[in-house]
This record gives sequence, structure tokens and C-alpha cells, in this order.
Amino acid sequence: MPMPSLFVGRTGVQSNMRALQVVSDNIANVNTIGFKGSRAEFIDILPTGFIGEQFGRGTIIGEVRVLHTQGTLEFTGVDTDMAIDGEGFFVVKDVPRFGIFYTRNGQFEVDKDGFLVNKLVDGREGLRVQGWQVVTDERTGQIRRVGPMTDIKIPQVDSPPKATSRVDFGLNLDSRQQVIPSPPFPLFNPDDPTTYQFNTSVTVYDSLGTPRVINLFFRKIQEANPADPNSRNVWQVLAKVEGGTINFPPPDIFGNPVVGTLEFTTDGKLSAEKINGVLEKALRLEVTWQDGQSSSPQTIELNFGTSLDEVNFGLTVPEPGVEVGLDGTTHFASPFSTNFVRQDGKTVGSLLKFTVEEDGTIIGFYSNGVSRPLAQLAIAKFTDKDGLLRVGRTLFAETPRSGQPAIDKATVGGRGKIVAKSLEHSNVDLANEFINMIVFQRAFQASSRVIAVSDAMLVELAGLVRG
Repeated sequence: MPMPSLFVGRTGVQSNMRALQVVSDNIANVNTIGFKGSRAEFIDILPTGFIGEQFGRGTIIGEVRVLHTQGTLEFTGVDTDMAIDGEGFFVVKDVPRFGIFYTRNGQFEVDKDGFLVNKLVDGREGLRVQGWQVVTDERTGQIRRVGPMTDIKIPQVDSPPKATSRVDFGLNLDSRQQVIPSPPFPLFNPDDPTTYQFNTSVTVYDSLGTPRVINLFFRKIQEANPADPNSRNVWQVLAKVEGGTINFPPPDIFGNPVVGTLEFTTDGKLSAEKINGVLEKALRLEVTWQDGQSSSPQTIELNFGTSLDEVNFGLTVPEPGVEVGLDGTTHFASPFSTNFVRQDGKTVGSLLKFTVEEDGTIIGFYSNGVSRPLAQLAIAKFTDKDGLLRVGRTLFAETPRSGQPAIDKATVGGRGKIVAKSLEHSNVDLANEFINMIVFQRAFQASSRVIAVSDAMLVELAGLVRG
């Protein structure tokens, strides 16, 4: 009859061989992005006999547990590379088979159809990354999801143009300048600098995104009387539009294209912006473009700052921190200068790149300076992630043990944050695996020795019978 120790030794050989297989798989995938190493967990086999006389029957591998510990994150600089710092899995979909899988491998790319997919080898198409389309709430400015979870697609359409409706100026008009002789004021001529004292220009955009140039000219027409606290320094603002006709304001009685006037106090503050002598929040132009292709006429507000009068007469409530009369155009004894010119129009823009925020929101950046949210990544979290099934290619599948995933955006509900342009390396510890290799090898040798000794004992026993 075979000795029980033979079978006990066999269990040791078999279990340690399987444990070495786990170690070899870990070592082989030490450079696999998003790979999670495994651990062989030994358990003993139910012994035989009664209390005090129980004999063990060996060991088996009770479970090969996947270790879902965090791997090291490495910055790659690639826009489509992403990593999760913390809990959770990316959600990907096998479109032909309608299968949903989960992975920590954020080595993504944009395919020929614009979908964000993971990288698969052997000529297979990548699995589509799942998430939500998003929009920006115009009222609150918050990003909100639209519709159910779906394939994330990076839209390649251009960012539409926006017609300029407002231009903000920050200028200084030199208070040392003398008043242009009057009356009447000389007929304005943009080619004759004696008919004005300062000029600047701004590029605006029509409804089709076509750039248009507006030239502004300034000339001093009134000097404040220091003895009169109500006296103002007054400058005319004149305009010339390239490729367009100014409908409003109409020229003055001398044919000068006067947009309006700027008034300043004796301490250099902007006190009023007026059109035809009427106080306004800003000057404005109404322009018809001569080519007739864009929407016309186009009204453009020219804002030179927050004036004292518009606040005093209730036309404007200044924002906190605004220095009324000093936040735009000033009238100091210093050279003419253009400190800033800002306009709200945009030309057509093409997508240059995109990045991913910590909460998984994908932000696109366009050539016209516009940035807007494109989509938001879905991150899955499991109650028992040890119950997930490994299906290869760093993918996991849901099982009854793992339960259904709880899916939401990153950074909420205990989910980790997204680290853009980075990848998570394998969590395999080579030093630890080498130690395990030695331990399992020695255990395998010892179990083999048990079998050899048991065999020798059987041989000896057979010799006694023959004798």
C-alpha cells in the first residue's frame, strides 16, 4: 500500500509549482502598464484521524489573489496617457461584443473615428473608453453631464467663431498735450498726424470669424480750468474701420467720424464717456461690412473704463475691488500708452490638444484661444475588487463575487483622482518576487525529497518482505 507521505509530498510539489507559476507571471509583467501582481495563498488540506491523532494531508493553493495596490506613476507627456491615483478602474467597452471591462491601464489613444480607446495588439481594435458628454451651464458656469454613459469621442469639429460685441481699453492720454485749435476743429485726416494726437487699433471679428481692424484716434478739444472744480479735460474719439462703414454714430457737422468723447477730472480720472453729449456706460460703433457676407450691422461696445459719472448716476454698479475712474483709461502727465486691449470675439478654432482634469473632465484647447469641456471619464468602484476576474490584457470582468460596479466621476465617493499625461506602472516588487522564488523552489525541493525518502522506505519495506 502506498505511504500517505507520498501523497502529502505530491501536494507540496504541485502547490509550489503553481506558486512558482504565479511568481513567473508577476516577473514577466513587471513592465506591463497597469498590471496588478498576484499572490499564491496556501491552505492545508483537512487532516484525518481523531483529536490528538490527526495527520495532515498536505497543502493546496486556496486562492491566487490579485493585489490591487497602487503602482508607481510616471509622467509621460502624452496627452492621451492617464493614470488613477487612488481607488477605481477605467471603464472600457468591447463594441462588437457589447462587453464591459475594467482596467487600470490608461494607455489610451484616439482612433480613426475620434473615439478614445485603449491600445490592443495583434491588429485588434481598441476598446472604447466610457464616460459622459458634458456641457457648461451658462447660468452657473458649472460642468454637467448630458445623457447616459457612452463611448467617449473627442470631437474634431472646429470651435465656432464669435462676433466681437465688446472691446475694453486701458490707455493713458497725455495730459500735457495742448488743445487742438477750435472752432471749428480741423477736418480729421488719418494720414495727417496734426489732426489728432494719439492713435491705437484693435482687431475684432465678425460673425464668420473674419478679422477686422478698427483704428481709433484721439484729440484733445478742451482743457480743464483748475479754478473750476466742475471743469473737465475732454478728448474726442474718432474711428476708421477697414472694410466697413460706420452707421452709428454719424459724422459730426464737419464730417469728422466722431465716436464720442472722454472726460477726465483734474486728477486724471475718467469721469464720463459720452455719445453726442449724452452720458453712456461706454462708447459704441454700429458697422456694416462692405463684403456683405457676415451678419450686419454689427454693434461693438468700446469701453474705456468705469467712469465716475456712470457710477454716480446709477448706470453701473462697480464690482468689488474696481478703482472707479482708474480701471481703464487715465489722463496723467506721462506719455501716451496702450496698457491693454481686450475684445470678446473669436475666429474659427481647430482642436490643438486636450488635457484631463483631476475629476476626469477632458478639456479641449483650440487655436482661437477657446477652451471647453469635451467629455468626462467614468470611474468604476467595486465593493469586493478581489472578486474581479482577470481576462488578460490588464482587463478585469465583473463577477457575482465582485458585485456590480458603482460608477461616477473621479474624486467622488472614495474614487482616486486622474493624473494627466501619466501612466501607472506594474505594482510588482521584483525583490519580493525573487525572495518568493527562492522560498518556493526550496519548498519544491523539500517536497520532492519527501517523495524520494518515502519511495526509499517502500523499497526497504519490500526488501524485508522478500527476505
